[in-house]
Amino acid sequence: MKNLSLMILAFLFIPALLFCQEKITGKDTLTTASGLKYIVIEKGNGVKAEAGKQVSVNYAGYLLNGKEFDNSYKRGKPIKFILGTGQVIKGWDEGIALMNVGDKFRLIIPSQLGYGEKGGGNVIPPNSTLIFDTQLMDVSAPKLSIADTLLLTIFEKGIDSAAAQYHELYKNKKNDYDFDEDQLSALAYRFMNNGMFQNAIGLLKLNAETYPESFNVMDGLGEAYMMNGDKELARQCFEKALKLNPQDNNAGEALKKLDEK
Repeated sequence: MKNLSLMILAFLFIPALLFCQEKITGKDTLTTASGLKYIVIEKGNGVKAEAGKQVSVNYAGYLLNGKEFDNSYKRGKPIKFILGTGQVIKGWDEGIALMNVGDKFRLIIPSQLGYGEKGGGNVIPPNSTLIFDTQLMDVSAPKLSIADTLLLTIFEKGIDSAAAQYHELYKNKKNDYDFDEDQLSALAYRFMNNGMFQNAIGLLKLNAETYPESFNVMDGLGEAYMMNGDKELARQCFEKALKLNPQDNNAGEALKKLDEK
């Protein structure tokens, strides 16, 4: 991607711009030193995002061919994370930091700022440039990160000790920690992307205990099982995800792949 001419880059971006939900005309595409490209769709008048603060973001994500792979609007729930701490892909940490509450940006994220050569689960192929239409909803003081706390415990004592710690903190210090489902989901995907599937499964099983009606949690657990070769458990999770949300395209596609094998 770094060596492509501007003409080729423009050609590659045409499909995504055609298929994304909102057509953008008359807006400049800006580029940062890292290679991140962004378009300011609409300006808000809220506070600016800051590293170390918790941000709440609604988004729709697309591949260059226009295929939507994720959409928080459809889930009815924005993603929350601590900005600038590596809880999300590099392109998000950089791009969201440019925004104020109320801003709507389109982020065009090259592979090296996204999921790189490994891709992301079953929905993001390796070396993919990603398009995100984002809206910054809120900036607030963060709670303690349950994901960061468990990460340290996993590396020091293992996933079983981390699970015991999660249960203890949820019971006794629920108001002090951020137990949003996205906390463990994001950490689990980091483990999946590094081939550490048992850790990912353990985290997502905790998430499923706390959020048994979340199709997104069941979908993620299904991906972890499938990547670990546990096809029957993966099938059960994907089937439950589809039952919770019949519009879960990722679960539907995963079940088709399992049927083909």
